[in-house]
Amino acid sequence: MIRTPILAALTLFAAAPILPQAATLSAAEAPPRAYAAINPIDWTYRDDDGASRTRQLRFSHNGMMTSFSPDEAAGIMGELATASLASPGEAVTFTLVREAGALACSGRVERAEAASGTCRFEPDKRFTDALTHRGLPPEDSDDVLALALVDARIALVDGLLDQGYRFGDADDLIAVAALDVSPAYAGELRGAGLKVDQLDDLVAARALHIDAAWLGEMAQAGYPRLKFDQAIQMRALGVTPDYAKRMSRVLNALGEIE
Repeated sequence: MIRTPILAALTLFAAAPILPQAATLSAAEAPPRAYAAINPIDWTYRDDDGASRTRQLRFSHNGMMTSFSPDEAAGIMGELATASLASPGEAVTFTLVREAGALACSGRVERAEAASGTCRFEPDKRFTDALTHRGLPPEDSDDVLALALVDARIALVDGLLDQGYRFGDADDLIAVAALDVSPAYAGELRGAGLKVDQLDDLVAARALHIDAAWLGEMAQAGYPRLKFDQAIQMRALGVTPDYAKRMSRVLNALGEIE
């Protein structure tokens, strides 16, 4: 299980046996839970130090904080994120709608290009019922909020289930959505020859930026057909294809000397 709303980093891995998809759905007969609205959720839109031109949109609630870059903020706040927001006291409103639910936010401009306020989150029952049907009922409304902030989607669950990956609980979906661990990404690794059987391992590979391009370059550097553990260790240590190529030459030279 991966337990964190938003992942800044991932460390390695709890191995678990692969179960058939039917086992993942074993909790589907559980009665749907009711998830209450959350209010208030604090939000801010400002730079970090009052001088930087890089402003972020942040949501915080109950010890959880999620930040969005300026580009992401513009997608959420629309014109508000690109306007000067130069009138202190001016009212600000925006809405973030996701499959997991909707945040209705309001607040006021604090100073030039900075604003703050609160939001109300309404979980979407269709989404939570769909997760429950798949054996992944969120633990509480805070989990549903986290799923909304990382833009988790039912299609993502189904796509990974179809490829044989097992979710332990809704927290795994939070991690998967936060890092954009998609069925396409799983297929990319498989096509590059890297066998990744477990969801935790797939998340770890994504967190370390292992992709088909890196695997291909490592193969050209003399390390084809890397096993998962080898790829993880090399990537975690910052091994680049160029470094791997030079080390391969050294090892070959030493072999010739012997």
